[in-house]
Amino acid sequence: MNKKTLIIIFALCFIIFLVGGCTDDGGATAQTNPFIGGTTGLLLSFVPEAPPEQVFDSGDFPFDVEVRIINHGEYDIPKERTSIKIKGIKPSDFGLNENDFTKNPGEELLGRKKDGQGAILEGTTTYLTFSNFNYLGKLAGNTNYQIFADVCYNYGTTAITQLCVKENMLRDDGIVCRVNEKKTIYNSGSPVHVADFEQSARATDRITFTFRVVSRGNGNIYGRKTNCETTRANENRVWVEVNTGIPGLECAGLSEGTLTSGYVTLYGGERTVRCTQTVQTSVDYVKPISINLEYDYLETISTTLTVKPVN
Repeated sequence: MNKKTLIIIFALCFIIFLVGGCTDDGGATAQTNPFIGGTTGLLLSFVPEAPPEQVFDSGDFPFDVEVRIINHGEYDIPKERTSIKIKGIKPSDFGLNENDFTKNPGEELLGRKKDGQGAILEGTTTYLTFSNFNYLGKLAGNTNYQIFADVCYNYGTTAITQLCVKENMLRDDGIVCRVNEKKTIYNSGSPVHVADFEQSARATDRITFTFRVVSRGNGNIYGRKTNCETTRANENRVWVEVNTGIPGLECAGLSEGTLTSGYVTLYGGERTVRCTQTVQTSVDYVKPISINLEYDYLETISTTLTVKPVN
């Protein structure tokens, strides 16, 4: 093989190395989004004609109320962690008692998933039927009732990003990764997200990072596994767990937990968390990390029922 051929081969190999080996982050490992994403947990609706638009009084027109529930997010919910309660009408007026107005699903509500090939596996769709409504009284004229279905469910969010770790955190030369910058963060499909993750150096062996916990949905947030108990102390509370996989992590602003986990209370739909990570290393590297959120979530749907007199 002559000298000219060797030079050509070397040049081609060098070009391939540049194209395949470099990234926009100074050589950092590129992170892809493993989630479907979105800001929805459960999709809720009344089934058509359940209830019907109108019924008649005098106990001669029984009907059902049926709620369709679709888990459109990416968190699996045990069946005992979801409850549906009918409101807006008095149970005895419709021949029922208060216990008849609350139910749990008969199955676990599995979230959506993205498989290894990127295909989306849809979440569970289930139906809850409240039976044998029948207006017993007599009305002088048409009367409209607003029927509500309150759905309380336990839900969670997983967010992932990457930390830049260096032997000397103050040497932010852009080789391997950048210490002082905002990082891309990916969230699983859910109504509460982690946003604006930003890392910065504090010392040669210490970094800080901040992020915001943000409400993205239209429902109400409560402390996890509290069944949406509507007390002031329980409202807008999100459980946060930060996991870097590196010893020496401490997070400020988390209550009732540990140095890396606990509750935050959202004000105006958001709250900032600040963490400090101490690192002792002789190599520079990129470290995937996760932030997990858990909370109870309350959503309400409604429809109008008209009760007409028989004559």
